[in-house]
Amino acid sequence: MNLSVFLHTLIDRIEKLTEILVAIYRLLITLILILKVKKVEKKPLRERKLWTHTEVTDYLGISISTYKRRVREEVLNPMTLTGDDRYFEEDLIEALERSRLKGKI
Repeated sequence: MNLSVFLHTLIDRIEKLTEILVAIYRLLITLILILKVKKVEKKPLRERKLWTHTEVTDYLGISISTYKRRVREEVLNPMTLTGDDRYFEEDLIEALERSRLKGKI
């Protein structure tokens, strides 16, 4: 194969790869938009359950010391109301997903 044919083949493959990357980019943008819309569709505050730190440790199956370590590491980010940690369920699910993606759980 001469150099000219090789270069044309290489250019064709680069163009196909570019088309695939553009398609992946468009899919990612669509996914981001879907996720943003999903976040907006939360229940009204009065219908959302607040979890205590005890309920969180039971739900996650972790000890109090592990719970405190996860708060220090900012894996869990509680709201502090009247001196007690509280969580919305979707915040716990989001924290678990972040930990899973980082390989921590």
